[in-house]
Amino acid sequence: MSALAVATAAAATAAAVTAARSERPSSPGSSRGFYFNTVLSLARSLAVQRPAPLEKVQKLLCMCPVDIHGVFQLDERRRDAVIALGIFLIESDLQHKDTLIPYLLRLLRGLSKVQWIEESNSRKGRGLLPVAENFSFCLVTLLSDVAYRDAALREQVLEAILQVMQVLLGLCQSPQIQDKEYLCKYAVPCLIGISRAFGRYSNSEESLLSKLFPQLSPHSLKTTSELDGIRRRSFNDFRSILPNSLLSVCQEGSLKRKTSSVSPERGVPPPPGSPGGTAVQYFEGSYLPDGSAVDPTYYFTTISSSFSVSPLFNGINNKEFSIPLEMLRELLNMVKQIVGDSVLKNLDAVVPEVIEMNPHADLYYKMFSDPLYVAQFKMLRDTLYYMKDLPNSFVKEIHDFVLEQFNSSQAELQKILHDVDRLHNELNPLKLRCQANAACVDLMVWAVKDEQGAENLCIKLSEKLQSKTSSKVIIAHLPLLICCLQGLGRLCERFPVVVHSVTPSLRDFLVIPSPVLVKLYKYHNQFTTGGNDIKISITNEHAESTVSVLSGKKNQASMYEQLRDIAIDNICRCLKAGLTVDPVIVEAFLASLSNRLYISQESDKEAHLIPDHTIRALGHIAVALRDTPKVMEPILQILQQKFCQPPSPLDVLIIDQLGCLVITGNQYIYQEVWNLFQQISVKASSIVYSATKDYKDHGYRHCSLAVINALANIAANIQGEHLVDELLMNLLELFVQLGLEGKRASERASEKGPALKVSRDVRPLGE
Repeated sequence: MSALAVATAAAATAAAVTAARSERPSSPGSSRGFYFNTVLSLARSLAVQRPAPLEKVQKLLCMCPVDIHGVFQLDERRRDAVIALGIFLIESDLQHKDTLIPYLLRLLRGLSKVQWIEESNSRKGRGLLPVAENFSFCLVTLLSDVAYRDAALREQVLEAILQVMQVLLGLCQSPQIQDKEYLCKYAVPCLIGISRAFGRYSNSEESLLSKLFPQLSPHSLKTTSELDGIRRRSFNDFRSILPNSLLSVCQEGSLKRKTSSVSPERGVPPPPGSPGGTAVQYFEGSYLPDGSAVDPTYYFTTISSSFSVSPLFNGINNKEFSIPLEMLRELLNMVKQIVGDSVLKNLDAVVPEVIEMNPHADLYYKMFSDPLYVAQFKMLRDTLYYMKDLPNSFVKEIHDFVLEQFNSSQAELQKILHDVDRLHNELNPLKLRCQANAACVDLMVWAVKDEQGAENLCIKLSEKLQSKTSSKVIIAHLPLLICCLQGLGRLCERFPVVVHSVTPSLRDFLVIPSPVLVKLYKYHNQFTTGGNDIKISITNEHAESTVSVLSGKKNQASMYEQLRDIAIDNICRCLKAGLTVDPVIVEAFLASLSNRLYISQESDKEAHLIPDHTIRALGHIAVALRDTPKVMEPILQILQQKFCQPPSPLDVLIIDQLGCLVITGNQYIYQEVWNLFQQISVKASSIVYSATKDYKDHGYRHCSLAVINALANIAANIQGEHLVDELLMNLLELFVQLGLEGKRASERASEKGPALKVSRDVRPLGE
């Protein structure tokens, strides 16, 4: 081995020792102990070697379980070794795959009869899902990464996974002749874990397994005092005017967010499970605006969590991951069997029998029907979504099956609402059923093949958006509402003729506004503190390690903010698609939207949401359609007409949107907005130097800080050397102008009384 390779291995092992001894619970790896971190670092040190010595890899393989008469014995160390082996395989670009893949497939096929050895209380203390479920989830995630990277191995891997699922299904279909405790504790959780991982693959170069077990960054080992020091040294006193919904747009084309951009800090966060809290535990990772920013621990502790590849949220077009049609048919038939009433009811009936026979059985799941049900439909959705050129008959079969299940599941939701025991069950069956229905909506959108079908589905989704939801269950319904919003946007992209029926529905949801948005806003308001404070931290919202360094905590938007921004985002998708069939659709929509700015707010205490949502929508539409003629200028005019007419807190929001418009790089917009910002800054500063101090005449003082904040965002995000130079020149001119205004004010004041002291830093510029 070369000296460089030896040094690399030694350094990696030393890092593992340091991380393990620190026992920081910041990731799945660091919370699992010294042994796991050591073998993981050994695997990564081997993975960077080209080629990795086979004898070293075999030492890692020797740490993994060996089958004795076809039965594998899996204790914690052997499970850790298998994960480390997988990390080596993936991160070394499948080195020694001829040796490792056959072993991993043998282990996979043996899952139905593994001898599991659990450490006492190891799971309970950390709130983890069952050991068998987490391990099978990791193993199939690893094999899915392999299948995605190596087309030659794909069919072999997928066939092996389907075979194991079929074996486990056989156990579930005949529970009375099985070891019931083993079935409930290991076999069914294995099936759930496999279902959560099958058919998923990474949207980026980084594998899913590497996302589950990320490398510790140097920043993550820093102490709190060191992090505070970094924050103090950073340019961190401004909040972002670019919400997550705008970030996805701004990262296209000419707009890119820089590493040290501005991001929000929302004060003291509410309890994680509260309606005013973040939505991370209620939505899949892909439903979050920043996608992969979900903490890896989420996948080991959250029922039905998965790496969703559904594009409904962000519209990403990934490369196709083809699966043979016969395998898809086999998968569909298996799902039909699993979600059948007989299997689910029989499994639910076995659990109380096991508890009665052994009260100390320590079963995680007290019922299997809801976790199994949602896992199957998410698996079906994520597997099928990028499949192309499938026979119409097969697609129709899927559509009919999913529609039937959606209708029956809606009825099941009503049963849960009236069943007190199930409604307050710790597994939250209501939330799981809503997630299953959301997956069904995704599948129905995917399966639509003609305009009439799209029109019918749009009506169904629009009705769901306007339906009233009880405050008690509103959180559980959020995934379903989000899928309805995304589905409408996606249908418009696929069938632009439905745009005219969809845009009024989305507009009304946003600016009537929907009862759901009003209720969520009330929750959001209860937990929002320091709403007028603009002191925030600069961070990169799309790099988790940077978030950890600069903000100290993740700052996800509240559920209200996410639902509002998703509605706005899908309005933009619809309008963009509608331009292909109606060139004046945006103009007509802007006219109908701008009318909402002048609705009387006296009748309802939540009526202020109408202009708030309208202004946000206008700003987002301007950015999303920035390359479309006659869009940005009318929106600029609407915002200018509303600004300070009369002065109100909305002016701060208008300034934020104007700042977003400037960041698009439009020269005309830049000049118009700059003139307004300059006028605000000068007029607001004049009161500071005024001798009379007539505070009744506030001028623009209520929004002057917002202008400073917007300028900081523009400086951090604007692109193009010409615009950057012009901004610098304008800022210098403004600084000089403020100094001159101070000098004049001082001179006027000295004529009437004692001279007004002007800042030593500013006055020389005016002399």
